[in-house]
Amino acid sequence: MRSEARGARREDDADSSCLAPRASSLVPFVSHVEWRVTGLERAAALLEGLFGWRFALHSRHYRLYVPEGGGTQVGLHQVETVQPSEAVLVHVQVSEGLEAALARALSFGARAHVAPTLVPGHGRFAQVLDFDGNVIGLFEPSDET
Repeated sequence: MRSEARGARREDDADSSCLAPRASSLVPFVSHVEWRVTGLERAAALLEGLFGWRFALHSRHYRLYVPEGGGTQVGLHQVETVQPSEAVLVHVQVSEGLEAALARALSFGARAHVAPTLVPGHGRFAQVLDFDGNVIGLFEPSDET
């Protein structure tokens, strides 16, 4: 078992494997994305300010955003330390333009990580770092997609 310092769950934490209802179709989908953070309130404020996601209390060390009408849920799990990883990277599609979303992220305390970058035939992306060094991708589709 991992130690608490490496992000192990405490007994009072929610089991994130049961956050989303089972899919009725045979097509697999991403049920939820979970960020490990050292400060629930500031992480929730950053993501709410950037994307409008409102996080509800799920347990003492967990906040959960559940989109109206279904879709991918987002969890924030408070741990003592975070070891950021780029093994899994989530990009969130933004509607107001990449530069505007990037500026808003920075205004909420995120740090620039990757400048706006063109992906021919798809759109553009940029990346920011949250307070714990987790990478958050921002994506703006091209008019062609």
